[in-house]
Amino acid sequence: MNTSSEGDRVGLDTPPPSGSGGSTSGGGGSPVGRGPLRSDPRASERVETNTVVDERLLAEWCAEIEADPTRVRTRFPAAAREIGRTPGTSPAPDAERVEDDVRVRLLVALGRGLADDADTLSTELHDLYRFGDADERRAVLLGLGHLEDAIGDRAVDLLHDAMRTNDPRLVAAAMGTYAARLDAAAWRQGVLKCLFVGVPLRLVAGLEPADDPADDELRRMVADYAAERTAAGREVPADALSLLPAPTQTTRES
Repeated sequence: MNTSSEGDRVGLDTPPPSGSGGSTSGGGGSPVGRGPLRSDPRASERVETNTVVDERLLAEWCAEIEADPTRVRTRFPAAAREIGRTPGTSPAPDAERVEDDVRVRLLVALGRGLADDADTLSTELHDLYRFGDADERRAVLLGLGHLEDAIGDRAVDLLHDAMRTNDPRLVAAAMGTYAARLDAAAWRQGVLKCLFVGVPLRLVAGLEPADDPADDELRRMVADYAAERTAAGREVPADALSLLPAPTQTTRES
């Protein structure tokens, strides 16, 4: 896990002031506060019928983005509407959605197009996240694990931002394989956040079973969490109990 300090985190909720040149990329000089990325006002529309991915169009868009990475700014938001999406909406953090896979493939193409420019790649990812809706932000988070070799630690602040939300789908996506770049304290807080918002711990990459002695501190934190819920007369989630030694696995009906 990365040992970067908490002070390096960058909040994404408020764009930098106009003309400030601020950036959340962690590298490079391109500002992210350059205005919305969508040139097509219909880009946020969603339809309920195109559940089958248009592989031909997706391949065309991937090639287009690889040749001209700036095209991701309009293609990424429009992907669900134009290429494929799962009908309806699902708050379930483990729900597999067509548009997630489509957008991740576009990000992989972006990574190929910017293979020699990690700072610009980071800036594009930050912009897609900053100006995206919840579905688009989730896709960016899911894509980070596929781009880890290219961007290094440059997008760790996006994980921190996602874990400040109470959206289970964003929290789950943030605790994927790229979360190995969090420092140990932040990663443990991420596990607790999963318990708080109802993300199944099986979705947390790298989480060891309860009998593994490697992270006694995490088990202490989970034990405190379980004790607080028990004292309040609330049920302790089974996922929390799975991280605790057998003698402390007690719960009270809510």
